[in-house]
Amino acid sequence: SELTVARRGCGCEMCLNWHISPASRHPFSESIRVMAGKPKLGSGEGGVSVPEGRKPLPRVDRDLALTRSLRQNHGVMTLDGLQRFGFTEKEIRGLVSHGDLRRLNRGVYADGRSPLSDPAILRAALLAGGQRCWLSGQAAAMGWGLTPLSVPRLEVTLVARSTPASRPSLRVRSVRTAPHHSEVRTRSGLRLSSIPRLLIESAAHGAGGDQLQTLIEAAVRHNLLDINDLATTLARAAGQRGTREVRRTCKEYLPDINRKSWLERAFDRWLARHPEIPPPQRNVKLGQWEIDCFWPDHCLALELDGRSYHTLVEEIERDRRKDAWLQAQGQLILRVTHSRFRLDKPGIHRDLTSMLALGAARQPGGRLAA
Repeated sequence: SELTVARRGCGCEMCLNWHISPASRHPFSESIRVMAGKPKLGSGEGGVSVPEGRKPLPRVDRDLALTRSLRQNHGVMTLDGLQRFGFTEKEIRGLVSHGDLRRLNRGVYADGRSPLSDPAILRAALLAGGQRCWLSGQAAAMGWGLTPLSVPRLEVTLVARSTPASRPSLRVRSVRTAPHHSEVRTRSGLRLSSIPRLLIESAAHGAGGDQLQTLIEAAVRHNLLDINDLATTLARAAGQRGTREVRRTCKEYLPDINRKSWLERAFDRWLARHPEIPPPQRNVKLGQWEIDCFWPDHCLALELDGRSYHTLVEEIERDRRKDAWLQAQGQLILRVTHSRFRLDKPGIHRDLTSMLALGAARQPGGRLAA
């Protein structure tokens, strides 16, 4: 009797077992009726392939190989891949017309029976652009998870002498020379611009300071912003479009060997203009720690943090240990960053005077000898 073939097994090459089930239907055929038996799958890269000059494999084998390949590749497949499986143009048109496949870009198809995930849409953009392209600009930001997916804003870049024509749902850009190897990364199987490079690309194509700041803050929250990589990439891209805007936006993040000394001198000048604030002891050694400014009669230690924002995790952890030790000794701690001193001097004055008053009101015995 005629029965319908269904698939069973884990999906690996060794476990492609078949069984006969009257209640199952293959997703790429309205009904695949064969006599009871065990058809054998061909072998080849990514599934079934048809050597030149040989008769194509039975349709059932090709359908099942296509199903497996779609599952392994996030539901997307190229026209070349379909043809390697032995599908003719007429058969491919039939799969599209019946809803088994849908055309995403020229030469790129997706599983028509399942919704596409974000990685699948990004992968389809790469397949449409060719093997040597990578996600760039806002599309790279989507690949890193910094911004939500937006299909109309997908773009890829490749190395070419001239810019290929863009497509309705894909912008194609080109560069004359290959980027530095550190500027094109692989994440979850997707080739995409590094964080510093995508910032420069975004700025070069119209992103303003606010949009760049949003991308930077998202990268910091996801622990993806490498300060040294950012500085190196900006130096390498000096003179290119977008570099100046990114450097201006990232000013508070980039390292500066003179930042701490400038902050100390500027803070001393600022204190001199506020006689209501008593003068502190400078560079005092307390235990194993050196304190920038210390008011022993007020149980207050102030640290001037001149580092670039979110630089090294080790330095941040060291400062947390210092703060914990000072608090355990009964001292108040106030940190003033380069950024806050530049933007919020009234707030620093308010916090400093309040904490001096709070420390002075403490019971005797809280004082720590230097």
